[in-house]
This record gives sequence, structure tokens and C-alpha cells, in this order.
Amino acid sequence: MLSILKKLKEFKCPKKLYNLAKSYFSKRTVTLSTNSIQMEREVNKGCPHGSCCGPGFWNIQFNQLLNLEFGKRTKTIAFADDLLIAERAKTVREAENFTNTEISKILNWAKDNKITFNEQKSKVMVVTRKKRKHRCIYILEQ
Repeated sequence: MLSILKKLKEFKCPKKLYNLAKSYFSKRTVTLSTNSIQMEREVNKGCPHGSCCGPGFWNIQFNQLLNLEFGKRTKTIAFADDLLIAERAKTVREAENFTNTEISKILNWAKDNKITFNEQKSKVMVVTRKKRKHRCIYILEQ
């Protein structure tokens, strides 16, 4: 949330639009109702799912991740809230080392932005051809 507002300032977003976005993220609550109980809690992270502004705000945030300084052997591809990391290396071990370095950058960014990735859904796949460099592909899912 704060990183989105910070980016809007960097983009020189008009003040009225910035204030609208700021209010969008403030004083939000979630309510859980059952037959006998109703609970309400304040929400201070993320965009409301299903909102019309959510995808745009997510793009502002996720674009920061795609703009991290990755190594020259690294290719990142994003689709919705999924991230694919492709590494080019001479050996599987080298690809693993490059990938671990890039994942560390991503996890630091995620921690700073209060975002978590689902380790159960994250996958690693090695793609190789004989006598060619190895590629290690890692997919992170939120």
C-alpha cells in the first residue's frame, strides 16, 4: 500500500487522484458473519479483491519487482500475480546458484512490500538440450 502511494507520487499523480487512492487504502474493514456471530477487523494490506482499481494498483506494485536489477542471465516474466524467473547457465548447479541469488532479491523486495509468495505453489523446472546451456525456470505464485 505505502509503496503504491510512493510510486504515485513519483509518477507525479494529480493531487486529487492521489488523495482518492490514499482514501481507497484507509479505514478498510472486513466482516465475517455466521448464523450466531459477526466479526469485523481492520484491513491494512493489499487491494480489495474484485475491485476495479485493484488490478491497476497491483500493476504499479508488481512493476517495481520487474524493475529490480537482475543479472544479465536472468529473464523475468509476469502474468497476473505469478512470476517466472528464467536463468541461463552452463550447468544445473550454476543455474541453481544464479536463481537463488535472484530469488533473494525478490524475497527482500517482497518483505519490504509486505507480500508473500506461496511456497507450496512455487515450482522449479530445469530445461536443457545436450551440448547447450542449461536453463533453470522458477515460478513464484502469490
